[in-house]
Amino acid sequence: MKVFINNIEYEADSNETIIQVADRNGIKIPRFCYHKHLSVVASCRMCLVEVEGVRFAQPACSTPVREDMRINTKSEKTYDAQKSTMEFLLINHPLDCPICDQAGECELQDVSLKHGDDHSKYLEFKRVVVDKDISPLISTEMTRCIHCSRCVRFGEEVAGNKELGLINRGEFTEIRAFIEDGVSSELSGNMIDLCPVGALNNKLYSYRARTWDLKQHSVISPHDCIGSNIYYHVYSNEIVRAVPKENNEINQTWISDRDRFGYQGIYSEDRCRIPQQKIDGQLKEVEKQSILKSLNKQINENVKKYSPESFGCFISPQSTSEEMYLFQGLVRKLGINNIDHRTNEQDFAYQDSYPAMPSLGTNLNNLHEFDNIILIGANIKTEFPILTVRFNDAVKKNTNIYSYHFINMQEDFDVKKNFVMNNTDLLSVFQDHSLESCRGKKNLLIIGPNITYFYNQSLFLQAIEAFASNINATVGYLTDFCNSTSGWVLGNVPHRLPGGEKIKTSGYNTSQMLEGNLSTMVFFNLDPDNDFYNSSALINALQKSSCNIFFTSFTTPIIEKYADFIIPITTYAETDGSYINIEGKFQTFNKVIQADKFTFEGWQALNELCKLNGFDNHSIASVRKDLVSLLTNVDFSKNKKIDYKTYPKNDKSMIHKNTLRHIYSTDQIVRRAKSLNQTNQAMNRQIYISKDLVEDNPNQKTLSIKENEKVFKISDFHVKDDLPRKTIVYSSSFDNKFTESKSTFVSLKK
Repeated sequence: MKVFINNIEYEADSNETIIQVADRNGIKIPRFCYHKHLSVVASCRMCLVEVEGVRFAQPACSTPVREDMRINTKSEKTYDAQKSTMEFLLINHPLDCPICDQAGECELQDVSLKHGDDHSKYLEFKRVVVDKDISPLISTEMTRCIHCSRCVRFGEEVAGNKELGLINRGEFTEIRAFIEDGVSSELSGNMIDLCPVGALNNKLYSYRARTWDLKQHSVISPHDCIGSNIYYHVYSNEIVRAVPKENNEINQTWISDRDRFGYQGIYSEDRCRIPQQKIDGQLKEVEKQSILKSLNKQINENVKKYSPESFGCFISPQSTSEEMYLFQGLVRKLGINNIDHRTNEQDFAYQDSYPAMPSLGTNLNNLHEFDNIILIGANIKTEFPILTVRFNDAVKKNTNIYSYHFINMQEDFDVKKNFVMNNTDLLSVFQDHSLESCRGKKNLLIIGPNITYFYNQSLFLQAIEAFASNINATVGYLTDFCNSTSGWVLGNVPHRLPGGEKIKTSGYNTSQMLEGNLSTMVFFNLDPDNDFYNSSALINALQKSSCNIFFTSFTTPIIEKYADFIIPITTYAETDGSYINIEGKFQTFNKVIQADKFTFEGWQALNELCKLNGFDNHSIASVRKDLVSLLTNVDFSKNKKIDYKTYPKNDKSMIHKNTLRHIYSTDQIVRRAKSLNQTNQAMNRQIYISKDLVEDNPNQKTLSIKENEKVFKISDFHVKDDLPRKTIVYSSSFDNKFTESKSTFVSLKK
């Protein structure tokens, strides 16, 4: 249909409103309560416009268009209506713009400048609202609130967790948290962006800088495999806040709190800033110009003395694609095939049958097209919070969600059915090919990262594949780290080259490297205290090795104790890089801040080692060109059935011990974000045990757990009634209670 705005003809759809047509055509209409991703309430009345044939000005956000409708956004009636509304909204709003963090980007400021008056008819005292501390991430100045209700609607409609609401009526109306704990949603920070007046503010950013002094840089989230787009705002070479960069294909206009506040970990006190080398048994600081030459000399001496087969090379899946490409290229040219990025895994029998690169199996925009989505070993709320928005949308469009897990975890969207079982029972379900309600429908089965921790991961993957085939489901993955995709497709595995090409002589995987007697171990961008499936196995390997090399951004106790070379490298914000998200989207980003002068950009350190060995000299542009060419020619359809592998049966007295991925311990940067570690979610790091383990003595305060002939005493456990029998679950975090495997069988020691 056609409509006329300011006497100019525009095309419109019958289901559109005036404001949607105007926005699409670049016609500005002021608003406060309206947001394109929220329901329409038409409460602020700021978008009133003149409609021909209608006596009073109409709210553009809620008025549907009709054939030949004539709208005037510049008429006297429109201006008068908007001016009156502006005057009404400013009755109680304080004049504290000079000290408000929102100043310079405040919607109320901008609109009042154009539509407000220089005086008010109201002479009464302005009301004052007493603030409450609702979150360690969000500060409040509720006297500024104009009751647009964006924050309320966001919690209910988008995040699926209604934590704020309107109470009282008239001039006593307030927005308050419903519960004493305040706001704890994993997406709560988006309410800061939605607030048009500075009533909800970023606590970390408070009084740090003025908006007009900030420099804006685009970056990709390093905290999960979704690849949310972010803007970092920089002041004096320091990141002071993060806001969403709109990308309708990935994160729309939202980001998770982990993405918003995680950058704080970059400034951790344990940042590695100076190159160090062990000399006469002591780590000593050395010159940046000489450390790589000394390191290269040591590597080449060890290659000749011990052979390339005695090297073990590990790289974090949080590394950029450029770093992964150069890392594998360097070690392969040195004749080393012992390389792996899967440091949290312990079973690798599946690897020859694994796809060239794990993927979600669909685009994020298409999740709602499936009749059923089956989650296995994944908790979207805590592990991939930005996906909560997509799953909420899918549920509203009649998609059924099923969840299989070893622990009952809350989601912020409706789950059709939760299946909570211990590992043995869980495996039996997939081997029996159940879930009849999904037959004959469009199904998506998503394997979560908790499955990769299992000691019998391969058997699970084989059973899940058969289960998926039986119900005709597409199989997708949600991976442990933000760039696990690159780890696979760029050849950071012992049995494949870049592009998925099979190598003639396969090297050792992570487990084999840790259990072998290696002469030299190289770690790139890894937190050895937390990023390995078995800390004791790692420590034993480090003790046996004659040379341990760490390219790292942070100094940890294990690194300080066992390192022979420490090469300080940049974090993602201090280098040019790229990630491949779980959909297969290749996304690049540029340096946001300058690193310390003694710190290497990761890819440059690797490139320098290539040059010292006479290999190719790369630039960031040439590496990216190679990556694009490689990804274009990869056959991602390669996938065959996983070979069956048998595992020894354990007696019924054995207990399943599983690791639950903690929301703020997923990577080495977010672990160090102090503000996130003050949230309610961060405090929840208890060890959970099933009630059958204390049936004989329910008041028992200490348990002795025997694992691999070692005994661990735990006293701060929590008995969880709905946990499956014979199960212990602990959270991955800095304060790990066990130092053995992340998934295994244990027994109780009487």
